[in-house]
Amino acid sequence: MKINFEIPNDNNYHQFCPECYSENISKIEQDGKWFYKCAACGKISPRLIVIDPKVKYWIDQETKEYWHESVGIFIFNKNNEALFFERVMFPYAYTIPAGHLDVEESVEEAVKRELFEEANIKIAKVKLFSEEDMLNDPCRRGADKHRWHLFTGRLEDKPDIKINDEGLVPVWLSLEEALKKELTAPVRYFIEKYNQTLFL
Repeated sequence: MKINFEIPNDNNYHQFCPECYSENISKIEQDGKWFYKCAACGKISPRLIVIDPKVKYWIDQETKEYWHESVGIFIFNKNNEALFFERVMFPYAYTIPAGHLDVEESVEEAVKRELFEEANIKIAKVKLFSEEDMLNDPCRRGADKHRWHLFTGRLEDKPDIKINDEGLVPVWLSLEEALKKELTAPVRYFIEKYNQTLFL
């Protein structure tokens, strides 16, 4: 999204309606998915514009595009199947454990944090696989563009996976099986681009 209004410079957390920019918003559930309703304009949207001083973001001065920095990880088991789960928050699709980079953490710290927060998995060793900009990657916090830090990792044992409130039951899928699912834009992009080189 483009940020075409003046955002507060008070170093506090803010969330705005993407239609009228009101902050009078409530979270609602519809058909097992989460949305946001604006009390000012009545619009129900799967997304907000979130300004969070803890999260690394910037606004392009020329285009006014809102950017976030993201991390994600393909976790593989012994059968070269990767861990996926279906999101109940926008974007509503299958994804890998992923999230936004906080200002005061390294990308490796961030991906380990996201893996634990979203799937209850602690892992000692991860590998930075790719760093690139995704120009068509809308998130529920209002950014359409993300700078991605993609990791890979491997589990030798079966962990006690517990997906948090962002998703549903976890599934282990081969990359070929995953491509038959509805995937988030970056996950599909990475699988189609790198395929089995993700195993290495």
